[in-house]
Amino acid sequence: MKLVKSLLLGSAAGLVAVAGASAADLGVKKPTAVEYVKTCPQYGAGFFVVPGTTSCLKIIGRVRADYIANNALTRSDDTNTFRARGYFGYDHRTATEYGLLRTYVRGFIGRDNGGAYAPVLEYAFIQFGGLTVGRITPVFEHGYSNLFNGSGTFGGFSDIAYVNSFGYTFQFGGGFSATVALDSTRERQIAIRGGAGNNATNFYGGQAMPDVVASLDYAGSWGSAKLAGAMHQIKDNWLGGVTPSTKYGFAITAATKINLPMISRGSNIWLNGTYADGAVSYAGFGATANIGRRTYRFSDATTIGAVNRTTKAWALSGGLEVFAAPTVRLGLYGTYGAVNPHGAANTITTASVWGQAAWLPTAGFLIGAEVGYIHARGGINGNHAANNAPATVSRSQGHWAGRIRFQRDF
Repeated sequence: MKLVKSLLLGSAAGLVAVAGASAADLGVKKPTAVEYVKTCPQYGAGFFVVPGTTSCLKIIGRVRADYIANNALTRSDDTNTFRARGYFGYDHRTATEYGLLRTYVRGFIGRDNGGAYAPVLEYAFIQFGGLTVGRITPVFEHGYSNLFNGSGTFGGFSDIAYVNSFGYTFQFGGGFSATVALDSTRERQIAIRGGAGNNATNFYGGQAMPDVVASLDYAGSWGSAKLAGAMHQIKDNWLGGVTPSTKYGFAITAATKINLPMISRGSNIWLNGTYADGAVSYAGFGATANIGRRTYRFSDATTIGAVNRTTKAWALSGGLEVFAAPTVRLGLYGTYGAVNPHGAANTITTASVWGQAAWLPTAGFLIGAEVGYIHARGGINGNHAANNAPATVSRSQGHWAGRIRFQRDF
């Protein structure tokens, strides 16, 4: 028996040895460590390290659905708009010895009332230290308003949301900074009026000089403030005789935003005032505005003979925003302004008041609504920058507008 047991034990030991040798011969690889995605908390939520680099990336997306109720000038115009937009983009950042190198892109595609439109590029810019080049929010704008329906209001604040620009920002410390930029003047050209009855459109000539814009900004614990100015070239393409000489318009603005933590976190009040001469888009006036049953038309200048007479405009705007709860935002906004083209009885005044409520049930998701009344008065038929409504229509016009919005950001 002892002999049999010895033989069995010896055989088992031999099998184990052979098995071990066979496993070694097969070259089985050890499991490798899992490479997890690293975040970039220094840039905020959503940024992650691009594998194999020291750069950080954030993917940007948004879906927005609006139901808009607005004015219909004629029976063929829609009184409501169903809108859907899909936004896409990215934010890419790299720390360098010269400062932050940042590339940002955002655009959208959309469809309104069955009509699709081409993709729109909102932002596409490069920042390198203090240098910013590309398509940005204009340096002139304060960006304090949360109005959904700002494009339905004219006079009060500029409706130029994006502009191609080349600028540099200087940081002074203590919350102060200054920016000097060259903006594409095409974004700011409204119209030049002239011709028969002083009511025809005289087109701008080719762009020869960009708008020169400068701003001084402050941000502190109590709020923020902004002072900005711009110079705008008025170059006529007049073909009816002697071409008027080129003129230059300008605009200045001042704005402040005051935090109201005694009410609730995030609550604030803001005010803005703007004056423009020959550059009325900076005061919130576009080429036309349909108010009630009347179309009001505006211009940067009026051609009289061989001279361009600049249009003057001013505007005031403000808002109170209160967080009634951490997820409920309420707002009350108002605008008041005037545009005064060359000529008698041509001044047009405008005012609007808006109320807004928004619910943010979870991070990145908003359900909101607003309603407002827009009013305008002034202008005479057959004169420049006035209106093209029948004489039987009152010079004082107004209408209600509103919007319901659903928006998801990530």
